[in-house]
Amino acid sequence: MDRRDLELFKNVFVDLDPLGTGQISIQQMWPYFKRNRIPDAKINLFMNTFDHDNDGYITLDEFCRVFSVSRAEVLGQTVTYETRSRVASGLPAGIKIAQLCIETLGSTSVLKDVPRNIKTSADRMFNNLWHIVMVNGQFWCYYGHEPGYSFVFSFEKYIFVVWKTPAM
Repeated sequence: MDRRDLELFKNVFVDLDPLGTGQISIQQMWPYFKRNRIPDAKINLFMNTFDHDNDGYITLDEFCRVFSVSRAEVLGQTVTYETRSRVASGLPAGIKIAQLCIETLGSTSVLKDVPRNIKTSADRMFNNLWHIVMVNGQFWCYYGHEPGYSFVFSFEKYIFVVWKTPAM
């Protein structure tokens, strides 16, 4: 393992754990590695190197131990996201965003107004520059976002794509 592997695996860990739960699973890694054209051998290397208790999960602590790095070194800006995004209920911002989307979907009578109402609330609750896409069916997208501020989830027949544009 060298520094290039550290950078690769650091990016994988942060990308696969946007809510800061501190663990990722092998089930999360396969599609990610395929999508990013990372060789299968790297997944096996990843699991064999980091999953010491063979439970199918890699924790942030296991990851840090292997490279002898701190949590802050791995997470970089995500540490500030994790600290900043905790709300009074103790839930990360991603969960609050999902709740906001679901509540707004249920309380808005005109479907096309749902994304606008979510954005207005998200901007007020979590500062400006939020974008909301609500989809019914397949979709493809490509966008830039602030690290730790991109959420994609489904509820009933809708898919929500929510992200925050990086502050300039």
